[in-house]
Amino acid sequence: MESLFLKNFRNYLQQQVYFHPRVNIISGENGFGKTNLIEAVYYLSVTRSFRTSNDHELAGFPGRFFFIKGLFSKDEDKHLLQISYNENQLKVIIDNDRKKRFDHLCLFPVVVFSPDDLLIIREGPATRRRFINLHVSRLNQYYFQELRSYHRVLLQRNKLLKEKKNRRDLEKLLEPWDDSLIDHGCTVIRLRKEMIRLLAKEATPFFSRMTGQQEELSLEYIGSVDSEEDNADLQLLFRELLLKKREVEIRRQVTMVGPHLDDLSIIIDEKDSRKFSSQGQKRTAALALKIAEAKMLYKKNGKWPILLLDDVFSEFDNKRKERIIEFLSGIDSQCFLTSSIALDPFLMEMARNYKVFNVQRGVVRDEKDGDSC
Repeated sequence: MESLFLKNFRNYLQQQVYFHPRVNIISGENGFGKTNLIEAVYYLSVTRSFRTSNDHELAGFPGRFFFIKGLFSKDEDKHLLQISYNENQLKVIIDNDRKKRFDHLCLFPVVVFSPDDLLIIREGPATRRRFINLHVSRLNQYYFQELRSYHRVLLQRNKLLKEKKNRRDLEKLLEPWDDSLIDHGCTVIRLRKEMIRLLAKEATPFFSRMTGQQEELSLEYIGSVDSEEDNADLQLLFRELLLKKREVEIRRQVTMVGPHLDDLSIIIDEKDSRKFSSQGQKRTAALALKIAEAKMLYKKNGKWPILLLDDVFSEFDNKRKERIIEFLSGIDSQCFLTSSIALDPFLMEMARNYKVFNVQRGVVRDEKDGDSC
């Protein structure tokens, strides 16, 4: 991204910023708008926020509108992307062409790491399933279609289980829905397992590098249908488990088997990170997952996504801060880092390949000359 213009977005009344093609350090006190700035970059790329699902929360004072404009470079071409929001109406324009929301998801890929990503480790299975689903969907459109089909079948099957019918009639009605649940569910499981295998392949070395080769990260898919990769065996086991759980399902009126119940186990030094790891270990693991996501997008597209690292240096010791900067200096990605601490001692690795901005109450200034951007 070359430049960004904001109007009435969060606490930015009106702001123009010109970015460095490599690393952009966004400094300033907490609550002054650092995260809001990278949130705008993310919103342009993804057409949604990584902090809220409500667009109206992004509109600042006065009124219920905002406007974002960004200039992107892609394959030696420049693209102007504009998003305007006004009273629940969203308009997306790319190079003067009106687009539907989410149509451009793959055009300007971006990966964000924020403090909330610790929830991937801290929270329950639903949070990790959401992470898995979002990541696989970005890499494989077919997965998104299968997942959506699976949840439609699941909804109808659960509806049947809630109806007051005799056992024989219910068995007949469930049969076609069982077939569809197994078919779509096995595809979802197979694609998830493959993604987690590839994610672990990328996350493990980064985690090891961050910990000075002192700690080890591993990932394991925990499925309610546990089988080897062979899809035929998986389908057979899925059907057997559905039959075995039939009485319980009828009593509880809900489907008890399938990928909607599955989980991702994040293991550090052979222990469940959710229960036994320190705050620093959890933070490093969450960052490793995000960097792995970026690497997988790079391998798919042949180009690094934009990296947005929000408050990434918090709770890391100096060695880990140095390793983050060292990693960023070795990849060809545009990066945005927010920080409330001075990073001067850690920027030597970057030579002159960075730019520092200071944010003060919704105003962005280039620290080099003190002028508003």
